[in-house]
Amino acid sequence: MKHFRGVHEEVISHFFHVPPKEFSRNLEKKKLGIALGATLYIPGSMPNITSKLTNDHLKNLTNAIICLEDSIADSELIEAENNVVHELRLIEQAFEKGVTTKHELPLLFLRIRNIEQLQKLAEQLGSTIHLFTGIVFPKCTTSNAESFLACLQTINLHYSIHLYALPILETKEIIYTESREQELTELYKLFKQFEDMILTIRVGATDFTSLFSLRRPGNRNVYDIKLIADCLTAILNKFTRQEDNFVISGPVYDYFKPQNNMDLTNNLSDFETVLWNEVQLDVANGFSGKTCIHPSQIEIVNAAYIVPKEIYDDARLIVGNKQETNGVLRSSARNKMNEVKPHYNWALKILIQAEIYGVLKENVTSLDFLQHIKNV
Repeated sequence: MKHFRGVHEEVISHFFHVPPKEFSRNLEKKKLGIALGATLYIPGSMPNITSKLTNDHLKNLTNAIICLEDSIADSELIEAENNVVHELRLIEQAFEKGVTTKHELPLLFLRIRNIEQLQKLAEQLGSTIHLFTGIVFPKCTTSNAESFLACLQTINLHYSIHLYALPILETKEIIYTESREQELTELYKLFKQFEDMILTIRVGATDFTSLFSLRRPGNRNVYDIKLIADCLTAILNKFTRQEDNFVISGPVYDYFKPQNNMDLTNNLSDFETVLWNEVQLDVANGFSGKTCIHPSQIEIVNAAYIVPKEIYDDARLIVGNKQETNGVLRSSARNKMNEVKPHYNWALKILIQAEIYGVLKENVTSLDFLQHIKNV
């Protein structure tokens, strides 16, 4: 698995000083959480999931969540569950026949509704459950999180596997100010007990806005919705501290360019521009990756995590000189001050990001690269 693996090698060589490296589900947990990047949601009722995931149009996709929760109507649930079990068996058969390999398939996650459904599907899937990398647990609160994590532990032991947990924070207990601090504090204590199991903590901005009868306009990024931005800040404050090992994924932007609106200029569409600007703020505020609801969003999200050459040089300078000095170092670009002590943790994260997403050449921006691959 590798970011931008669908982009021709000549293009990668043209834009990148250091190309993205391959990774797998066996990557160290925090690195893997950072590596997920754009995560595509796929309804569990969708026919031919297997063929779609191996389609050339999704070569830049590194991971997908097969959803059996809000994307599925209650009346279609049984059919969707059966479809997921059927598709997983097709994937396993494809591996056995050598039609495809694990390196060619995105990492797969399953979004369930509740513990009872997870237990039922685990029985139906049997050994094929190992094809998933983790289980996404929606509407996670202090009243259900421990039961879910304990259930997943039991499944891991029973099948001798290691499925990660990906809880989603999206309920009234977290968005309402009178309960937020206590809920986040208790969840933090619980998540610390299961820290090795939790790959990413996800946030559900759509559910948050619903609690206030709001919907984010397509021309606004999520940080413009003050009620949501305030809550996102509190979540980041609680879970992204240096001493912890949590990775927080950014919320979905639920708009995309219509397929019949072909933009043949070098500019992104209006919706894509809003998403691009939002991902810049995700990165600046400490989110890693983002939930996506359309394939056209994948490259936009992942391009935002490519490391500029100047930033890479600063990070290497700071980390490389830590043993010799913990004072100030002048940036090679001669435009900023690098202080080893306050910038060291940032530099370590940048070097992980650079390994996974790559480093651009001098005087090349991630927008240059994105516009090229979107318009080829």
